[in-house]
Amino acid sequence: MSQTRNNHFVPQWHQNGFADEYENMLRHLKHREVKLKDGSTKIVHAKNWFTSAQCFYARDLYSTFFGTEVNDDIEKKLFGPIDDNGSASIKAFLTDDQVQWHNSFQNLFIYLDAQKLRTPKGLDWVKSKYPDLSQAQLMAEMQALRTLHLTLWAEGVRELVSADESEVKFILSDHPVTIYNYACPPSSDFCSYPNDPDIALKGSQTIFPLDKNRCLILTNLEYARDPNGVEPVEPRTNATKIRQSMVNTINFINKRKLAADEVNKINYIIKARAKEAIAAGKEGWLHPEDSLNCDWAELRHVLLPPSEELYHFGGEMIASFEGGRTHYQDSFGRTQPQNKFLKKHTDEGKLGRNEICGCGSGRKYKNCCIDLSKELRTSWIELSVRERNLAFCRAIKGILGLDAGKTWVDVRREITDEQISRIYRFYSDLWPRDTDIYSLLPKSDGRFRALYTGILDVRIIGEHALPMASLFDEFLIESPIVNPNNVKPEFSPIEQPAQYKYQALKDILLMLELEPYIDCGLINLIPDPTIFDLSLMEAMLAMARSRKGEQKSVRDLEVHRKLAIEDYLNCTHMLPRDAKIRSLVRDFNAVEEVANRLIDTMHATAEASPLTMLQPIQPGVGGQFMQFCMAPNYEMSLFVAQVTGSVIVTDSESRWIELQSAQHRQMGLVSYLLNDVYRQINLMPLDYDLIDSYKKTQLHFADTRAVLKDADNLLLKGKHGVGELEKLSRRVAQLNVRLREIDLDEASVFVNRACRVIAPEGGIYDSKVQRLLARSGCLKYDSRVRAIYYVESIM
Repeated sequence: MSQTRNNHFVPQWHQNGFADEYENMLRHLKHREVKLKDGSTKIVHAKNWFTSAQCFYARDLYSTFFGTEVNDDIEKKLFGPIDDNGSASIKAFLTDDQVQWHNSFQNLFIYLDAQKLRTPKGLDWVKSKYPDLSQAQLMAEMQALRTLHLTLWAEGVRELVSADESEVKFILSDHPVTIYNYACPPSSDFCSYPNDPDIALKGSQTIFPLDKNRCLILTNLEYARDPNGVEPVEPRTNATKIRQSMVNTINFINKRKLAADEVNKINYIIKARAKEAIAAGKEGWLHPEDSLNCDWAELRHVLLPPSEELYHFGGEMIASFEGGRTHYQDSFGRTQPQNKFLKKHTDEGKLGRNEICGCGSGRKYKNCCIDLSKELRTSWIELSVRERNLAFCRAIKGILGLDAGKTWVDVRREITDEQISRIYRFYSDLWPRDTDIYSLLPKSDGRFRALYTGILDVRIIGEHALPMASLFDEFLIESPIVNPNNVKPEFSPIEQPAQYKYQALKDILLMLELEPYIDCGLINLIPDPTIFDLSLMEAMLAMARSRKGEQKSVRDLEVHRKLAIEDYLNCTHMLPRDAKIRSLVRDFNAVEEVANRLIDTMHATAEASPLTMLQPIQPGVGGQFMQFCMAPNYEMSLFVAQVTGSVIVTDSESRWIELQSAQHRQMGLVSYLLNDVYRQINLMPLDYDLIDSYKKTQLHFADTRAVLKDADNLLLKGKHGVGELEKLSRRVAQLNVRLREIDLDEASVFVNRACRVIAPEGGIYDSKVQRLLARSGCLKYDSRVRAIYYVESIM
């Protein structure tokens, strides 16, 4: 069987729709840069009449190689059916038959998405999302990212415009899906090759000529409704890309007949965003710039859909299905009505430098967002993560009466099912399913930030996580609290509060313990992003399952076992002694003597132990839900760290081993340019009087933070001279000497623990996690994690 190695990234049948002067031939214009002997570059233009077989192809663009054998399955088995269906769908949309539109709707957008990724520019964009890819890996990742744009395109305003009455017709480029944003000219960072402005930005519009006489324009609804009032480079509402949505498949605006100057403006945009080549039915159409009389931003007017036709799009939708199930969806694909109390408004123009910043960080405006670009800010229109956590703490204290004189012992004796249900209902209101989590998570904004991954338990978190927090500007911890929005009613703490009585005590105590650190802005308790992105959760779990054969460390298993026994004894405190002994022997392999000793110890400290339940378990409840949470897992640790620009901190030996496997290797070797610096840092004692030393910023740990931050800045720069490294290494050594000469009266705050840091040249990353990031609704993230800090537990 013959093999296809000349891969047409614009199918020949699609090219034929743009022929005019000569049948099945296009005037082809290509520019390329030629390097001259003196080091300068020269732009060379070439014009030719080509048939469709001679245009827009590359040798072995999709071929994969196994030794000397060439495989063309991507061309034939992937793009073959897509192109066949795409051809039929474009023919349908060249008519005005809405029945054909409906039948071809999905295939049109699948073809459109393929055309955005399969071109040389599209494949270069895929490569840019991954540090290293072979050809076979590139083809695999390209397939994994297909359908990335379908939902956002389908939810937008869809318009078909015509050039039938124009002397100038639409042109075709080597990257036929063109993205235009009036705030992102070709010279902007948004358009640096191989990037285009993301379609999730409010002001981004997609241009796709179906043939020389008809062009599809897709516009985000918010921008179409208020083109002068929205921020064009902010993400649209509900920017999650891969999800299900319901749209009306025949709603296309199909009224505008463009004049020649309007077609010319669209052609100018197409040409400006091509990689290196365009083609047209006549040579005169290849130079739209010759008659252009406006700047980049003014071009937007020709792309805006008629305002009087927008009533066809948006609005709420409720669908009912057999069996009684219903589905609600608003204009932006959100499946729950929005909580107005989560909204806020701050007039930045009236905000003083010394006032609290509008982002909700708790810091002064001058120390927070005043100099940050909007793409690096967290949302100013939604309650921040910190504000939601503090609101949750206030709700807990109000519901349990802790703000009216009740003690924690009173809570353990008196907490009711109704109180538990109210607490978790409030939490579910704070974090609805359609939360735009990426607008709330901190960005890679230059702050020295860390993400903790380890055991999320109030009894463990203070051992290493909180002391390490004092070394950073901001410390992120994933919230272990179950979100009722994501569990079935039979497992929900709202519907089954009696089964959550013990877990509620753990969750509540964790929030109250962390509240002062949250309030001062040191710790941010962030939710798991997968809670709000089902596609991300499914992909992450599939990756995690592929690692399920990995063994946990003995140290981690021992901690788990210890906590599990404590959980059992805490929640069964009021059960008969013989029942507890039987269970310890049966479920934990404890000998009877040890079981008796454990129970005696728990009884002696029951009142003082903060998690011992002081009320009996109700008969018929069906046991207690007890959660052991070590999070985020390997994949999400890398994911969240890259989204937030964080280094990773862990006290889990298992996680430490997992993360080391993601170090960048060159020819199989790992290189550590800052090894001498971090070897000195590993000798530093940790601060165990966290909150006091954090507030006293002039004491020793301000110096420690400064040294660590300078080391991190060297990693961010990527390039550093030998002199810089030697100078920093001397500073760390001198600081170590000072810390160990502190008066004995202060020594109680310092504890020596083995703290190891790895910061390999090229960073820490995983190609599978890069795929998760590319598929997510996060528009800006780091390409890799800079460093991992490991605090070794003392057993």
